Amino acid sequence: MSFFSNNLNLSGREDQSAMVIKDNQYFQKWTGKHEFNCRFTVTSSLGLGVFAVIQHLSFRRNAQGQCIDYVQFRHADKTISVLDINFKFKPTSESWSEKICGKINAFETNVDNESYQGNDGNDDKEIKNSFTDHRGMIEVKIFLGNRTIESSEELKFEIIFTSFQECKYDNGHWKSCGRKTCIFKDFFNDGKVNCPYKSCKDESGCRPVISVLNNNYMSTSTLATKVVAATVACLVTMILVFIAFLWIFRHCGTAFCCMGNPNSHPHSSEMQPVPRLDTMAIVATAPPDFMAPSGTEVRTADKDLPPSYESLFPSK
Repeated sequence: MSFFSNNLNLSGREDQSAMVIKDNQYFQKWTGKHEFNCRFTVTSSLGLGVFAVIQHLSFRRNAQGQCIDYVQFRHADKTISVLDINFKFKPTSESWSEKICGKINAFETNVDNESYQGNDGNDDKEIKNSFTDHRGMIEVKIFLGNRTIESSEELKFEIIFTSFQECKYDNGHWKSCGRKTCIFKDFFNDGKVNCPYKSCKDESGCRPVISVLNNNYMSTSTLATKVVAATVACLVTMILVFIAFLWIFRHCGTAFCCMGNPNSHPHSSEMQPVPRLDTMAIVATAPPDFMAPSGTEVRTADKDLPPSYESLFPSK
């Protein structure tokens, strides 16, 4: 089942320079008997470009991560009539953009991993769920696969198309939103992301999400998740260090107390052995060699003295 509509024009006053294309309840009753292929073009007034930003999307993937349903954009031919003469401008590239599917919320900016790590260093990096045509003509394809929708699945989409003009600064009713482009000032802070840049300047900022493209499968992880993971890792490291410190203190703490010089304190733990009580008594009662003998002992010693010389050799 294919649908090809006429051009949808964004021509008119400034407040009419944007439009919303979204699904109705028809998708929720999708039987999947046939493929659904809808193509249409969106054009702007002369001299203005067009932004396309997917606000919300819920399209299915298969088990391999490939898109069952998807949205694609490409640059389209633009025809300008002047004095009944038609001038046709060919696009620089006629190829379709990569297929966009899965779940998308425009307020979670979807940029590639390389630019998020700072290699781009520019808030004007275009988000993945967007498309820009400076000539003011975008062709859109919305495709649904021939597979019945399950009760747990949901099919929906919402795309905002906004005219923009080249500018360096705010210019009257037009206000800068990045990369030298301006949109109508009333589209700022209106609850819709009109500009396709990761800064989300027209809505005062978005929540950053890093996207990694691998075999046409886009997986996302929020910055908040990374911050939480880093915090948990830090806490686990601190707990492990604390446990290690307690273990070292418990098993080696006494060694730290004995590492000082034993002679540095008068009350060293290396004490001289205390004599036993009976040993002390023996030492105290034993007479020293140099003590003077008693009177009785002197008299006994006198009896053993040799006779005097006079008694042995009397004088003649």
